[in-house]
Amino acid sequence: MVVAGDEICASPLFARAADVARLIWCTKRGLRDTVNEMLLYPERLMVSKYLDPLRILTGMGRRASALSMQLAKKKRREDAKVALSRFALRPLNVNIGCGGQPFKDWLNLDLDSEAKADIIWNVTDGLPFASGACAFIYCEHFLEHLAIEDGVRFLAECHRSLQERGVVRIGMPSAQEIVRHYFESDWANQPWLEKYGFTWIKTRAEYINVCFREWGHQWLYDVEELQRRLREAGFTQIEIVKWGESRHFELRNRETRIETLLICEATK
Repeated sequence: MVVAGDEICASPLFARAADVARLIWCTKRGLRDTVNEMLLYPERLMVSKYLDPLRILTGMGRRASALSMQLAKKKRREDAKVALSRFALRPLNVNIGCGGQPFKDWLNLDLDSEAKADIIWNVTDGLPFASGACAFIYCEHFLEHLAIEDGVRFLAECHRSLQERGVVRIGMPSAQEIVRHYFESDWANQPWLEKYGFTWIKTRAEYINVCFREWGHQWLYDVEELQRRLREAGFTQIEIVKWGESRHFELRNRETRIETLLICEATK
């Protein structure tokens, strides 16, 4: 014979209430003790699928990570506003992905907190400038590190941020040259192999894979591909230029790496 109390204890609602009580109890004991209890005696905690502690802790971890990213993004925006308010020169000349080589009297951006940047910034959040605020934007060995969708959005942000007749100059490795090195077996003569410690490469197949996959490369460009993506971003006046040369004084002699073999300037 089942009495009313037994019926209550056997109900799903009671089981969930018991889960809640256990969860509150675990929270008071602290996360460390909860995890230890879960690992040693999982059957004591996993009463129902609705309050599986593993699922709860995983969800808590995801929410904590998302909150941390939101707070970091908010701080970057606040710091960028302060830096922009202190930068007197207008319109802006901006060097994106500056690393350890910032440009004097330019506003230098980088995501790496160890870089010599004026603003720590993630370009996937857009650019922290008002529309038409920039005269010149420069980046070298940067665009190929973005996934193609992020790359096109970045170029569109450059277009938005530039004033009329403003120019973005982009320098990067050339997919066409890399493929030429492969087919002409000229790869072993490239100066960067010794410069960056890649003399261990043994074959041209290994060489081309390193070029496309190493250093966080996401998408390499040739002239056709770079012009295509710039047009998608809104640019119509695009010019392929030589290393260090430009019709604009501000953009001359900006390249810092001899392996920058594809360089273009796009005018808004």
